[in-house]
Amino acid sequence: MIGLTFSAYMLLLNLYLREQGATESFIGTVLSAGAVGTALISLPAAFLLRRIKLKKILLSSTIVYAVSFLFLIWLPVSNILIVVSFIAGISLTFYRVAAAPFFMRNSTKKERTYIFSLSFGVSLLASVFGSVLFGWMVTALSGVVGGMVIAYRWTFVVSIALGLISLIPFALIQPTGPGREDKKATFSLDLIKRQSKLYLKLFIPFFIVGTGAGLIIPFLNLYFRDRFDQPPDKIGLFYTAVNATMLLGILAGPVLAKRMGMVRTLVSTQLISIPFMVVLAYTYSLPLAFTAFLIRGALMNLGQPIGTNFSMEMVGKSEHALVNALLMLAWTSSWMISTVIGGRLIEKYGYTLPLMITVGLYILSSILYYIFFRNSELKTSEGYNIGVSFK
Repeated sequence: MIGLTFSAYMLLLNLYLREQGATESFIGTVLSAGAVGTALISLPAAFLLRRIKLKKILLSSTIVYAVSFLFLIWLPVSNILIVVSFIAGISLTFYRVAAAPFFMRNSTKKERTYIFSLSFGVSLLASVFGSVLFGWMVTALSGVVGGMVIAYRWTFVVSIALGLISLIPFALIQPTGPGREDKKATFSLDLIKRQSKLYLKLFIPFFIVGTGAGLIIPFLNLYFRDRFDQPPDKIGLFYTAVNATMLLGILAGPVLAKRMGMVRTLVSTQLISIPFMVVLAYTYSLPLAFTAFLIRGALMNLGQPIGTNFSMEMVGKSEHALVNALLMLAWTSSWMISTVIGGRLIEKYGYTLPLMITVGLYILSSILYYIFFRNSELKTSEGYNIGVSFK
């Protein structure tokens, strides 16, 4: 249900702001503010995670996110939206930081890769339904409620209401306190100093690929609107299709990881996606751009849950919350910078330049990830496993 709300945010917010005359630079700043909120709170959230019951985190963060999203769509386009986006980024962070440690504590190594992939897949499934529903809803309502802006707003209201339904299952969670591993978790400077090399190796490739993604991924809906003059319902269908292919990729991820290893799966799929980014940069053929959009999305996102799982396996249980927060910090701090730059580049030069910069950053990230971790997995009769010596 939260995935439905987030799909409306990702699909329509840029289009909604653009409908009201906002520039790409301003849109990039609004998106960056959410990333700033996430970046600033990621590590404190990991620390609080071991002190606050999970149920309270899920309930409170869902409510704050819903309220901040309401303000984001009903306030006029002004600098206040930057502040609201910042608050929304903070609230969503607590929900996300809780996920990976929770999965690790409640699963064994045998099924863990599938759980991470399934979790990511459920979010994609919500995006599939959300993209169809909300893209169609904007177009359908525009002739009924008196214009596109009001149609966007009421579509957002429906998406928020659906997200609030998640409060029901969250409320049914047994209100148990933090687990033993959470209490053992330490965030001391001594730990960070001892593990600094490993943490940096996990952080840097994620930061680089996040910088590349932030330059262009938030603006791909505007890419189809501006370059190909597509309406919201058509763009919604494009996102539905790409989320469906991403879902297939996610399901294939654990199988590939078992045969090739997590590191090689992540690196190879990321590199294979690069020619399709080049196609997006230069083509003015809608069928070709749509095909490249589908394949790139499936390949790049196939490795995301595998990368998170790999990072969790590389550290001890007491470090899971910290490392998960570091990965979020790597991703969001890069978006904090690159979405602002991406908006300005698009406004001044169009979409080709930021897409090609993204290509270069993806290649660099893949090379570094392979160099850092190519020897971290041992092949066994049951597949690839993290070597004990690398823990």
